[in-house]
Amino acid sequence: MKKSVRWIIHLVVLSVVVTGSLLGVNSAALAATVGTPSISYSGVSNPPTADKPQSKLWWNDGSWWANMWKTGSGWSIYRLNRTTHTWVNTGVRTDPRASTSSDTLWDGTHLYIASNVVTAGKTASGQPARLYRYSYAGGKYTLNTGFPATISNNSSESLTIAKDSTGVIWATWTQVSGTRSTVYVNNSLAGGTGWGRPFVVPAAADPNPTPDDLSAIVAYDGDEIGIMWTDQATGTAWWATHDDGKSPRTAASWKVKQAIKGSKRVDDHLNIKSLQSDPSGRVYAVVKTSLNDGTTDPTLAQLLLVVFKPATGSFTQTTIARTGDCVTRPQIILDTANNLVHAFYTAPSTYVRGCAFSGTAGSIYEKTASMDKPVFASGRGKVVIEDAASPHMNNVTSSKQSVNSRTGIVVMASNSVTKRYWFSDRSLGTAR
Repeated sequence: MKKSVRWIIHLVVLSVVVTGSLLGVNSAALAATVGTPSISYSGVSNPPTADKPQSKLWWNDGSWWANMWKTGSGWSIYRLNRTTHTWVNTGVRTDPRASTSSDTLWDGTHLYIASNVVTAGKTASGQPARLYRYSYAGGKYTLNTGFPATISNNSSESLTIAKDSTGVIWATWTQVSGTRSTVYVNNSLAGGTGWGRPFVVPAAADPNPTPDDLSAIVAYDGDEIGIMWTDQATGTAWWATHDDGKSPRTAASWKVKQAIKGSKRVDDHLNIKSLQSDPSGRVYAVVKTSLNDGTTDPTLAQLLLVVFKPATGSFTQTTIARTGDCVTRPQIILDTANNLVHAFYTAPSTYVRGCAFSGTAGSIYEKTASMDKPVFASGRGKVVIEDAASPHMNNVTSSKQSVNSRTGIVVMASNSVTKRYWFSDRSLGTAR
């Protein structure tokens, strides 16, 4: 190359660098967008893809569906058009209340959507949590007679549902009173109607965690219901189980034990899934610890995968991510095509230096490990959703259902600054 040409190239590069510096251009301008932006939203009180234990998506009839907030009309059922990479409003409105969050459950025949009025750190009466049930035919969901039904008359930070083998729908949530909260549960008659009076797990040794703690519920092992909740004051995650068909209000029908115990071993970030096709009935939960509080040690466990094995009644723990990874708000998905646990969570965007605190928004990352012997690689993992222009992605959500090569895997998050949904959609082939 001639010397004169080198000088011209040098001057052009220098000009770009100087201009970029003067205009305040940063590395975000050079970052790659990952995932797909979707509809914008406004007028909703809470991030529309929150909360941590809840699921907003489900798979049915060859498509992915979601309960999404539509500006001006409330929550509605959307279908993912995989050809155009767009979420399409079906015109079926669910809850019109802007102050609510939802948990969805597709059982193969009906769609259940539980919707709770969100209040963090306090509970308000006269704010009913509702259950909607829809039938599905010909590509359309229809609200059933007798719904919505009332689960509870109080607000809560979160609420999740599960269906047992007898057709009964169960729900759990926490209610705050003063400096403590209480873990509540309620159940319907078969099909989701006829809800009773909410009650505390009868055999619970510690049903009163801190106001910042949450509970979550899951059906597992063919004929059991399990409820997990955190108590940051004692560093404990509790696990209460109930056999289907037994009286839910008697202490003898429940078994309660500690799933996690230790100083700062839990936070209020909890997500739980079961593998219904698994003959051993394993339950998988991801729990965030508080080990980042008051320390600069980057090697401590920040996210734990906890696996419950009914045959032995034991729990195993595996570190998903460490305090140095600065991760938050995890969810897990069970992949039967590859026998993998997929862990998704928020961490600082790839173009952002440092991390102000564990809990800051950024981008959505993923790690995987074997369901049989889970071992997660070090680091933050792979970026699956990132807005190159706005490092404010958070609150990843997906489905209660397991995924496979037919469904692929879809996760959704939201950007609280740009007020836009984002999602990641990909096929599932052989294990990576």
